[in-house]
Amino acid sequence: MKRTVLAAMLCAAALVMPRAMDIDGFSGRFGVAVINNQSDPIPVIPRLNTLGGSMMVSFAPDFFLSLQPGLDLYWTNYKWFEDRAVPTESETGAGNNAFILGFILDIPVTATFEFNERFGVAVALGPSFVLRAPFANDDTAGIEDAMAANLASIASYLWSSGRWFYPSASLRFHVFLQQNFTFAFGVRGSMPVFNAWTDNPNFWDEGIVHITMAMLIGLE
Repeated sequence: MKRTVLAAMLCAAALVMPRAMDIDGFSGRFGVAVINNQSDPIPVIPRLNTLGGSMMVSFAPDFFLSLQPGLDLYWTNYKWFEDRAVPTESETGAGNNAFILGFILDIPVTATFEFNERFGVAVALGPSFVLRAPFANDDTAGIEDAMAANLASIASYLWSSGRWFYPSASLRFHVFLQQNFTFAFGVRGSMPVFNAWTDNPNFWDEGIVHITMAMLIGLE
């Protein structure tokens, strides 16, 4: 599966190479992401801080469609519960707590519209990949074997059965501050389509809603 993700990332990089396309600008953003958790009897619904950015790659001058690949960083904690990895509190012990460093790689095709000189909107749709690296987060003496076993189970779960593939859709509102400077407020939903072919009866389990505020800087 990791090779598949790497291949997808290389394809994405090839798409954004500035051969026949131009880089029109960049953006920096921060936000809050919420991960749906329906697998735990007493579920922890994590609300995560995110940091990220994107670039705007045009297909043609003044064309309303563009490619806007972006990357967001987040961090949280997971535990192994029965047959799956689920979000947990950072204080969870007993050798069952993994610190997760997550990256959301989004490669959406974006349609941008201007209402007037002050306001606009952007709608985006495309593939997204949630790449998660787990690390042992319980160093209590005597539970090293339990921690190693749970960490291996969590890593295997997160990287198997396409659980890193999250097609996304987003809506973003623009406020044009001055030439080449735009404030944006957006919401993005990342769909856990892998639940359609795994044994999870709750299709929206592990779905992600991401709210962001960004500053877009044009290069024109």
